[in-house]
Amino acid sequence: MKAFRSSAQFYDALSNRGARLEREGPLLLDVLGQAPGTRVVDVACGTGLHAEFLAQHAAIVTAIDISEEMVAYARQHRGGASVEFRTGDMKALDGGPWDMAVCLGNSLSLLPSLADLRETFKRLYNALAPDGRFLAQVLNYRAPSAQKPRHRVECKVVDGVEVTAVKSLVPQGDRTLLSLAFFDVESTPPSSLPETAVLLNITDAQLIEAGKAAGFKSASLYGGFDRSPYVPDESSDVVGVWAK
Repeated sequence: MKAFRSSAQFYDALSNRGARLEREGPLLLDVLGQAPGTRVVDVACGTGLHAEFLAQHAAIVTAIDISEEMVAYARQHRGGASVEFRTGDMKALDGGPWDMAVCLGNSLSLLPSLADLRETFKRLYNALAPDGRFLAQVLNYRAPSAQKPRHRVECKVVDGVEVTAVKSLVPQGDRTLLSLAFFDVESTPPSSLPETAVLLNITDAQLIEAGKAAGFKSASLYGGFDRSPYVPDESSDVVGVWAK
């Protein structure tokens, strides 16, 4: 496709950066203010949106993603003196200590199993400094809307080319089948780039259990980044904040 060289560019160009940070930023900064220091690890960092935001607010950030492509893109477009990008698997996290950890964008659902979820929480707990904070977000798979197929279409002009993204989520038992397809129909010939994943339908109870098993002393669950109460049948997200 003429407008893009990689799927990382698709994710970045089609994300509504301003609206997303306006929605998520206040809670990120509040949790950073609760942390004992400014050292942050962003696991499954993607294109580095949150890592860059936190660095702009005086954090020293280590940003990690399993995708070499995402890390390369983030390093090129969002690197800086206060951000270090690394390739790595969140369920094999080592290093630290960090004062705050974040895992956003429903990334925990990319883990293969609940055992991997528990291992990831344990690794994060061990990597945090005393009284450190962990902020995570997943989709609320208990909501009625998440229990039936959903489709979303977005169009955006990037570098003069109209790109259409089609996202489909199809529940199947305790998993959700995710497909993403990016289309450029203006090029000759038209082109597309597909991506797929199988998501683990993580519940609020499983998050709480994983946090307790890891050793976190407290947890707060919200239905969104606005700190609205979590309501299983209504909330679109599960946003959790854990304290070590």
